[in-house]
Amino acid sequence: MIDDLRSFIKKTEELGECKLVEGADWELEIGSIAEVMGTVPDSPMLLFDSIKGYPKGYRVLTNVFPKLSRLVLALGFPEMKNKREVVSYYRQKLKDGVVPVAPVEVDNAPVKENVITGSKIDLFKFPVPRWHALDGGRYIGTGDTVIMRDPDDGWVNLGTYRVQIHDKDTATVWIAPGQHGALIRQKYWDRGQSCPVVVTCGQDPLLFLIASVKIPWGSSEYEYVGWLRQNPVKVTRGPSTGIPIPATAEIALEGEIVPPDVETRKEGPFAEWIGYYASGSSMEAALKVKTVLHRDDPIILGCPPVMNDSAQAGGCIRHVALLWNELESMVPGIEAVWVLEDARGVNIPVVSVKQMFPGHAKWVAQAVNGCRTVGRQYGRFIIVVDEDIDPFNSSEVLFALASRCDPASAIDIVRGCPSSPIDATIIGSKRDSGDFTMSRALVLACKPYHLRNQFPPTFKLNQEETAMIRKKWSKLFTQV
Repeated sequence: MIDDLRSFIKKTEELGECKLVEGADWELEIGSIAEVMGTVPDSPMLLFDSIKGYPKGYRVLTNVFPKLSRLVLALGFPEMKNKREVVSYYRQKLKDGVVPVAPVEVDNAPVKENVITGSKIDLFKFPVPRWHALDGGRYIGTGDTVIMRDPDDGWVNLGTYRVQIHDKDTATVWIAPGQHGALIRQKYWDRGQSCPVVVTCGQDPLLFLIASVKIPWGSSEYEYVGWLRQNPVKVTRGPSTGIPIPATAEIALEGEIVPPDVETRKEGPFAEWIGYYASGSSMEAALKVKTVLHRDDPIILGCPPVMNDSAQAGGCIRHVALLWNELESMVPGIEAVWVLEDARGVNIPVVSVKQMFPGHAKWVAQAVNGCRTVGRQYGRFIIVVDEDIDPFNSSEVLFALASRCDPASAIDIVRGCPSSPIDATIIGSKRDSGDFTMSRALVLACKPYHLRNQFPPTFKLNQEETAMIRKKWSKLFTQV
């Protein structure tokens, strides 16, 4: 069973999906190699070792999820052939109900193989990359989990936020407004207290996946991962904070985020996942590191944004499964849901619908915009297509957009939708005033309902016909 980063690496090595890279420089080179490799379809994971200026064994892992098989492995799902199967499997698990599985505490934890405190702390002992040329510094937290305990109710939250190191024992954690980590941190600050925190910089990849999406407030990602795996996550108490830390984490930074009026550092800029340095730099509250825990020969999990489509797929499986289930409870006729990966992951939802009455497609588009799982996503387009268009095939979606959408009559604009500081279009006085809102286009790339019988037919095989051919000629298709 996969339960830490090392067992995940070992399994991918057995599958021939992990490539060792030796001698790269932490200064831009690791990030550049990851960027170029990300453009290769089904590219392998990259495990960097013998990094310039660092001892052998201090490693960085990147390009974890561009290939579907590795995502399925991390999720602990049965072997599956395509994204539709993965989404359908996840949807059914959600329909069956989330039954939280509490973590179990252990004393003998690999993350405690090395415990460093006081003047011996040096965050630069790890080969932390500067990922992109315009980044404001070195970011140890990209594929991380940031762990906090709510001071009121005591539940433990895991989020994924960018973490920059500044000196031997000081870092910053940048969190977008409204994220659970920001709300919990503010509770401590409102009391005039520092916020206890743990940052893990290499852990079970499933913990990272779930920490990077939003589950309901008050629910712990530890319990959610335990439910997905049907096995409790092993945790150990942090010696400085008492916060439960993944027992098999590679690196854990324990400390406190002081109130902004105590100490700040200049954070950023950082190349965000939307492809821009939109959030710029700002003075952020300092994270004062009290204890560093790490395994022997530690591994940093690096998941920096890269300019390719496939690397974003991992994060949207749960998003799509939730959206699909939510839509089915609101609107009839939903055939399939996915996102345009070519537009960087979750930005553009695409929904295929079997139209049943006038206005049906418009209702679907409006429903998508109102779904909780779309709410704070930063995309500007929602596309609705007919049932003969496969949302998992971007070329088919673009075909529908080019041939069935009349811009004058099939596009509506919704204004005042929530956005974020990472939105590249919010500039000037709009950004200065804190107006983080945007507009969203509802695009009907489907046949007008009242003209559907007059629309020229296509020659495309339907799903049943395609499946029949693939089954009958399976030997032929397994060769390509």
